[in-house]
Amino acid sequence: MRPRTKALVAAGSGIAVGLGGLALTALPAGADDDPVLPAIDAEQLVTSTLEATPPAFDGVAEVTNELGLPAVPGADALDFESVRVFHDGAESARVQVERPTSELTFVRNADEAWAYDSQENSARHLTWDDADLAAARAQAEQHAGKLAGEQGHAEARMADPAQAATEIIERLRPTSDIAVDGTARVADRAAYELVLTPKPTEKTLLREITVAIDEQTRVPLRLEVYANGTSEPVLALGFTEFEVGAQDAGLFEFTPPAGADVETTDAGDVAQARGEHAGQAGEPGGPGEGLTTVGDGWDAVLVGTVPADALGQDLAGPGSDGGAAGSEGFLGGAGSAGGEQDLAGLLAQIGQPVSGEFGSGSYVRIAVGGAIVTDDGRVAAGAVPQQVLVDALDQQ
Repeated sequence: MRPRTKALVAAGSGIAVGLGGLALTALPAGADDDPVLPAIDAEQLVTSTLEATPPAFDGVAEVTNELGLPAVPGADALDFESVRVFHDGAESARVQVERPTSELTFVRNADEAWAYDSQENSARHLTWDDADLAAARAQAEQHAGKLAGEQGHAEARMADPAQAATEIIERLRPTSDIAVDGTARVADRAAYELVLTPKPTEKTLLREITVAIDEQTRVPLRLEVYANGTSEPVLALGFTEFEVGAQDAGLFEFTPPAGADVETTDAGDVAQARGEHAGQAGEPGGPGEGLTTVGDGWDAVLVGTVPADALGQDLAGPGSDGGAAGSEGFLGGAGSAGGEQDLAGLLAQIGQPVSGEFGSGSYVRIAVGGAIVTDDGRVAAGAVPQQVLVDALDQQ
């Protein structure tokens, strides 16, 4: 199957975690000659990147997905047409995610955050005051990103190679061997190539992650993730155009359309709820709003739950319009005999039976890693061997 490549118009902040908890990557820079830049130590490059304050900028990026995600609900977070992102170089950002039939808009400024779904004509609005400012900064992006469930959250966060790469470097730095491997020209800008390789103790199916870091601004321009046994990235995200400059302040204000269903939440209330339920999967205190992380570094596993009604939800078969991706794609057109199939039945068809102390379920494999969906609705996903997923569920 040829990889799907889609254009993004991007600039701002984001990170993506799809099925398997995989980090994003990006496309090669092109045929331009590699620039000659002053030598720099790997740790110095990492430190300067993590400490840098990104300027106001916007740009155009491309994403390529070779993960081979199955056609199940929650697996189509990478299925979008384009993303446009603006950043003011301080606290404000705007992300517009183009889907085939709708647009998701995420806006954050110094006082509030919005998330709007044009298809549903619904919005979530997060506000805060000075007393809640610290909590608001920690909660604004996560809370707003929950507008369209985890899919919408992932799409919003994956818009920007810059913030995606910065967070990945910070997260994987302690468990990686790091080196500078030459230079590159990305979006017509000179960049250093930083390579992160998992330490031998890491149980991962990934081989390395490469990040092209802008020599002048220290903004990551491109991110590439490679799996063992592959010569091309399994998932890619990177700028093809990148412009530094002030953005229109009006971009960071949002007024929902007339008739929109608006849900407003105060950051102080969110912070209090997180404190009361800290660490509980499915509660605001859990990492990722309902997800917990088992392990760290390259072999971290995300553990969560399928919505209560999802296992029995009818998926689209021939002539049906339900479900996330129907019977196309991963299944190659295979559907149930009656044209409908619930998620549990689909998992039984495309997955492998698996069991452990956690109980039993189905293991779904993708290009790098996979996920286990248990019979009682729990999910463990990561870029790791199957046994690591089983061990993670056994610990819950």
